[in-house]
Amino acid sequence: MRRFDHPGDFEAALTEAAAAVLPAARVVRIRRTIVATKLRIELGPVRFVDCFFNARNQRMDLSVIENGERVLGYDNLGGWHRHPWGRPNIHEPCEAPTLDAVLREIAVVTE
Repeated sequence: MRRFDHPGDFEAALTEAAAAVLPAARVVRIRRTIVATKLRIELGPVRFVDCFFNARNQRMDLSVIENGERVLGYDNLGGWHRHPWGRPNIHEPCEAPTLDAVLREIAVVTE
């Protein structure tokens, strides 16, 4: 995952990646401060991608939420790892993914 210096940089990159990979989805800003942002990519009535970024510590989290439960996710708390589809409590270590790669996986598993 590339380094972002400002929440707006992360927002712009995520919005661009979502438009390319999930063109029917809508990106909504939930909250933004001078160091952090929380966005939501709406995928349907009960499914969305919860996205968080903190520029101060480079913390990132992208999680698919379905009916109020995480069903897939990537985050870098304690090093990059993935929470695989259908087994969200599992931590599979991984290399830092790109936003495009995460959204492509989300597109495939949520079809």
